Amino acid sequence: MMLARQITGQKLEVEVIMTANVVVTGGSSGIGAAVIDRLLAAGCKVWNLDVVEHAAEGVTAVHCDLADPAAVGRAVTNLPASIDGFVSVAGVAPGAVPDIQVVAVNFLSVRSLVERLIASVSDAGSLVIVASSAGRDWRDNESAVNALLDTADYEAGLKWLDDHKDLWQDDAYKFSKQCAAAYTYRAAGLGRDRGVRVNCINPGIVETRLSPAFRSMLGEEKFDYIVRASGRAGHPDEIAAVAEYLLLGDCKWLNGVELTVDGGYYAGLVGGWINPP
Repeated sequence: MMLARQITGQKLEVEVIMTANVVVTGGSSGIGAAVIDRLLAAGCKVWNLDVVEHAAEGVTAVHCDLADPAAVGRAVTNLPASIDGFVSVAGVAPGAVPDIQVVAVNFLSVRSLVERLIASVSDAGSLVIVASSAGRDWRDNESAVNALLDTADYEAGLKWLDDHKDLWQDDAYKFSKQCAAAYTYRAAGLGRDRGVRVNCINPGIVETRLSPAFRSMLGEEKFDYIVRASGRAGHPDEIAAVAEYLLLGDCKWLNGVELTVDGGYYAGLVGGWINPP
């Protein structure tokens, strides 16, 4: 916390300025980089867990391969003893790495970091999980999702994945995001007694360096249809704006919520004013 003093005429005004410590994963590109830009503009100090360094004043780079549970544990030891927020953005696209690493990075590392960091988050702090609209329908796959969520830790999760390939390997990316979105409901209770909140953002199609991989995953026709039906593809800063509000905004009673940010595409499916071919 810092105190700023300003003299106006004969009156001394004292303004309290809070400097928040925030940990971000995947902050070196795309949505993560946009989140860091907003946090820096708000006066936060940021620790970025990524395999690529984000060079900016106010950002401490912590090299971390989220596919390696031991690396996740080491990275946590390089973070401050007390933080005010955590944003999990890092993710890998289908085809970029082996399927088991897709689920490891997109879910197991998320859960591991939330559970390792929750005690370090200050009272009334906030954690944000960036999942995906691809995982919004996790209830349709609840049995398999809960089976992975029920594993004890990162290593146990890897073993479950290896033992049950038939339950997830057909669409590793979708499964990973279903698990991340569903985990929000469990994580929301971890720090509730101290006012610590956990919420989830499910972005639609957003223009990032991963877009070609998603185009390949969905197919050209479906990808282009979703973009047209959404009005356009989203921009990283539009997702970052929601993350900033969940972290720093005056929404202290918002906990355990999935927010779909997709230009209204899902609303159109539910409301019947979008009809997929």
